[in-house]
Amino acid sequence: MTILNHDFLALTLSNPNGISPFQFTFPSGIGVVEETGILRLEPNQASKVSLVLSVGIHGNETGPIELINKLVKAILTGKLTLAIRLLVVIGNPVAANATKRFCDVNLNRLFNGAWRNYEGFEAKRAQRLEKAVSDFYALASTDSDQVRLHYDLHTAIRGSMHEKFVVYPFVENAHYSQQQLAFFAASEIEAVLLSHQPTTTFSYYSHFVHAAHAFTVELGKVYPFGQNDLSRFAALEKNLVQLLEEGDLAQSPLSSLHVFMVLDALVKDDDSYELNIDQDAKNFTQFVEDYRLAHSQKSLYRIKQTGDAIVFPNTNIPVGQRAGLVVRAVSVDALSLI
Repeated sequence: MTILNHDFLALTLSNPNGISPFQFTFPSGIGVVEETGILRLEPNQASKVSLVLSVGIHGNETGPIELINKLVKAILTGKLTLAIRLLVVIGNPVAANATKRFCDVNLNRLFNGAWRNYEGFEAKRAQRLEKAVSDFYALASTDSDQVRLHYDLHTAIRGSMHEKFVVYPFVENAHYSQQQLAFFAASEIEAVLLSHQPTTTFSYYSHFVHAAHAFTVELGKVYPFGQNDLSRFAALEKNLVQLLEEGDLAQSPLSSLHVFMVLDALVKDDDSYELNIDQDAKNFTQFVEDYRLAHSQKSLYRIKQTGDAIVFPNTNIPVGQRAGLVVRAVSVDALSLI
């Protein structure tokens, strides 16, 4: 079996429920389709960098899927010479075919073993993706200078005051990678959100279990297949090409980054829970002190300081789940960088 027309996305969407593994060669290495939507590419030359690029963890977030498929085509045709180890993951092809965010359960809430608490396609898929990442990193050289990277690319349900931003996984010692932040600055990522606690996201799994530099990368708004303006990802694409071909991370000063810490998590505690925001309110929308942001028959949340903002607001969720994050800007100079 082969990847017809070097189109890994077409192969994946044509076989959403499974595919028999197969191996093939490409101009600069050996490839293995391990499962539907899971492609491992090994370069001919040894590399100390192992990069996971995951997309489509939410099936309707098509822009990053098209971007990564474009890069895969360039590698398979020889237009791009691969110099590092690469695992490409198209996370939720069933939901992608259905043009839905997910089918049964939000896949990006099922990692770090959380899949054990659920039934259905997404639960099985999360287990399989964890195994793919674990196997990929395990196949790398055992040299102590091995670099593990995971960029989980998304687009958001709503607009954002900072169109492109990354979620930095919870770091227990609060030491952050200057090199990674400088890579995002060079890639025209505008903001960094510092997570305040462990989560069950895909990127946090790679960080927590495999000590990878792993990030959730938000690249703008959701659009259907064929309606994405990939030029909006041009800086990131250029720097990913540099990483793939040279094993190097582009660097820019951190002064362009807006950094936010999480102040509070808003949890839907009752069916009456409401957010006092416009339906199309953007991520990082700011409020004044004492603003009545959220309320239910059980609780009331007021803004603590003018300038505090909301990210990921969503009340269309079950009781007990997160309805948003309240965040506060901090100076990049205040971060402990390594």
